[in-house]
Amino acid sequence: MVAWLGLQFDAGGWTLADSGGMRQILDAIDCPHRQYPSIPLFIGQATKVQALRSLYPYHNIGRHGKVGFARLHLSSTAASYPVIVIESSHTRNSRAEPSRREPACQYHIQNCHDWSYQDIQDLLYRHGLLPLTDVLCLFAADLGGCSGIQELLGSWSSAPLSGLDGTNSIRPRLVIVLTDPEDGPHHSAVIESALKTAAMPNLAASVTVVDLRGRNELSPASRFEPLRRQLSLELDTSRAVRSKAHLLFSAVHLEWIFRNLLRHVAHRPTIPFNCIQACRGDQGEEIAGSSLRAFLDIVKQAGLPYQSVVTFVASAFLMDAYPPGMHEFDPRIVFRHLYAGPCATACRSSTPAHARRFCRDLEAEFAFLFNALSTSASAQIRRAVLRREVAVWATVKSAHICLFCLRRPPEHVLPCGHAICDICVCIFGSRARGAEYHFDLSACPACFKTFSLTVRLLPPTKRPTILVLDGGGIRGVVTLGFLKALEEQIGGSRGLREAFDLTVGTSAGAVIASEVIVRGVSIDEAYSKFNNLARQIFPSRPRRYTILGQSLDLLTTWMTDSRYDSDTLDRALQEAFGPTRRLFDTTIPLVSGIRVALTASQVKDGSLCLCTNYRAAGRCNTQSAHSVLTSKHEPLLWEVARCSVAALGYFTPKCLAEAGTLQDGGIRANCPLRPALRESEIIWPSATRPDLVVSIGTGYAAEGPAAEDHHHQRHDGFIERAIRTFLCSPAVDGRRGWQDALDSVPAAVKKDVFRLDRAIPGKLPELDDARALDELGEFEYRIPDELTRAWLAKSFFFELDQEPILGDGIYDCQGSILCCKYDVAGIIQQIMARLPNARFMFSEGRDLGAVNVADGCPVCGYYRKRVSFQVSSIYESVNLGVHGMTGSCALGGFPTTLQDLLEAQQVDSPFGRADHRCNQWPPSRQCYCTGTGKKRALASNEPQAASKRRRLWR
Repeated sequence: MVAWLGLQFDAGGWTLADSGGMRQILDAIDCPHRQYPSIPLFIGQATKVQALRSLYPYHNIGRHGKVGFARLHLSSTAASYPVIVIESSHTRNSRAEPSRREPACQYHIQNCHDWSYQDIQDLLYRHGLLPLTDVLCLFAADLGGCSGIQELLGSWSSAPLSGLDGTNSIRPRLVIVLTDPEDGPHHSAVIESALKTAAMPNLAASVTVVDLRGRNELSPASRFEPLRRQLSLELDTSRAVRSKAHLLFSAVHLEWIFRNLLRHVAHRPTIPFNCIQACRGDQGEEIAGSSLRAFLDIVKQAGLPYQSVVTFVASAFLMDAYPPGMHEFDPRIVFRHLYAGPCATACRSSTPAHARRFCRDLEAEFAFLFNALSTSASAQIRRAVLRREVAVWATVKSAHICLFCLRRPPEHVLPCGHAICDICVCIFGSRARGAEYHFDLSACPACFKTFSLTVRLLPPTKRPTILVLDGGGIRGVVTLGFLKALEEQIGGSRGLREAFDLTVGTSAGAVIASEVIVRGVSIDEAYSKFNNLARQIFPSRPRRYTILGQSLDLLTTWMTDSRYDSDTLDRALQEAFGPTRRLFDTTIPLVSGIRVALTASQVKDGSLCLCTNYRAAGRCNTQSAHSVLTSKHEPLLWEVARCSVAALGYFTPKCLAEAGTLQDGGIRANCPLRPALRESEIIWPSATRPDLVVSIGTGYAAEGPAAEDHHHQRHDGFIERAIRTFLCSPAVDGRRGWQDALDSVPAAVKKDVFRLDRAIPGKLPELDDARALDELGEFEYRIPDELTRAWLAKSFFFELDQEPILGDGIYDCQGSILCCKYDVAGIIQQIMARLPNARFMFSEGRDLGAVNVADGCPVCGYYRKRVSFQVSSIYESVNLGVHGMTGSCALGGFPTTLQDLLEAQQVDSPFGRADHRCNQWPPSRQCYCTGTGKKRALASNEPQAASKRRRLWR
């Protein structure tokens, strides 16, 4: 018998303590993924213990009989349908028994401070145990006879018992055991009839009385033999009913349900628990409804066949609802819980009759496709639907919704023009060679056009790296100088394009980001093109020194709204970026997934606007000070760059169809550090902070005498003061913008934020002074060693290989250090050169081994460093980094806690993951030498054997 649940009361109210007994039972089951336990709940006291000892003679029944609220034991480990016995002692005691065991989890029950012990017991029985109970066995002699049971049933059956799927279809089968003549004076049939009235239909599916009165003189086995037979019959019947209702759960699913059910009861005691919604997480009904509505608008305009649309949507929903590992709930109930609402939202613009028909047909098709899950995975069914009607869907495209899942916005454009989200990349793609969390797509799932595209995703336990590029006109040469030096330090053979996860650029920084990150050119080529562009758009102009000449310049600028020819700028940018290339476009032959945002500002109100090559699934649920350009037709890359460089007074604004008129983003965020940090939070909401931020300026004036112009400033008019204040504000002055944004960065993050900028001797060149290009290009640009070491270290990240195991108050942890960049051998060589005697070190100086290429595969370059360490708590902040003679740097994602790692790796996901990756826990690690005889399977997908030490229960 295993102690399981306990109740504790203190000044804060009632607390439910879970010792982790259900997980201990799970570890004892041979094949928990393929075994479907039955659960009888026995409630009573002395008679109950006698019965259990007779029914299960080989278990230590009664050892914990008076400890806690509920205890467990497993009757069989190998049977297809093992029996997990729950036994409890229903009492009227006002004091809760303290647990003798340290609880794994504690749940404070909300709004129950004034509740009695009896009230809490009833809450836990009705909402915590009965929804999963197959047979409820009550012992009359222990519960005040038949009248006591009748009173108990009356209090529990005041309202219908809510099922786990949100229906009332499954209720426990009630067995009443009579052992004492005083249990009731009537015949068992009369007692049964009275109890049926009290329990049915709200609480029980059936009521059976097992009359053992007069059998007290028999041996224990003989005395309780009728009860054993009846329990066996009731459990068989309950299994059949549950199987028909799609509510017969595996042991793995049962453990998860019990744990989350108890948490739900504690946090929301008055609201029934819905397992379908709980195991699928927050589906974002509003977002799903808007996505479906946009899709229906597309197919309506295209005039596609009605039945093809119904099947297309139903198969997308099926793939979303039933990932590998998902319990096969009744498809019609799943549809009504998860998709009926979004369908109703999407059809609001339709007539009521059409909306009802569409939802009804969609539900029927969803249920029909569900039948194919017996032989095929949901993603295979989805792919088959797309292939069967390829002629219909090959030409349907959208840049705003992923047509493969209809749940999220797309993040990547395929060479065929279809766009796909990160989740569907995992579903339809395959593991790429050379770096972790890179995926290969060899064909479009919609039109089946073949190609070769690699997509990069951020590892879930890592945090993003960010590159921020200031505006500054021709002083963008300073930015290129630092980028050239950075490329020499960390670019390797692949350049800088893949060095950072997110790049945000303003004005000149936007042009440079477009060249280097979007188009993937080298810094040398970008430097040459930038110089040519600057000389084209800023031709030499005679300097006017007379009042008349300056007035003429001012009048000309005012009349034309620009100092330079904007048509020349348009032609130069089209020539540089191509007339057809879009910002949100396919990246072939380059890797997709490197995010870029270019700033602009709205002419109508001056607000900051971002143009991006990504969509960010989390944007719909967040707010920010800036907006993101969205239009039906994606803008061209040269148009976006044109908007970002339309400096006030230098060039006219640019009007983009459906987006309005835009101008230079430098008047709102010349150093776009703040919007870059906010975008990082939106793109990767689970990453609480960036791993590394590099902000690059465009030079600043060397400090001069502070009082040099003091006399003139005192006599300036308000116009001069206003202009000076505007030009020196953090929005316009990049250096002040950097300092202003840095002040809002938490102290713990500042050590990972670097600024690359330099003083310019003499007078700072004007934005349009093309004569200064050569001089600025000749300056020396250096990268701090701390930055280089930080980037190298944060190319590595850590993942757990198994759940931490608790023993003697310490968690034993095993995991792997991995690399998310190509050419890991070159990165390791750089680390060894810059950090002599480099070693991986854990918190408090624990040595985890040397940094060297020996931990990688010499054939394919796969890298994995196995490490192990111990922690005292899963909530303890820990650090893992690279330490050498000249310094130390944390790995990507650190510092962190084990709990954060477990959540990021989705360890607690027995009902499947949205990305359908069933080999992620326990992780299946192998090198890239597939088919060469060098394949090294490092972890099995099969569940690991149970450990005698306590595993982690969350």
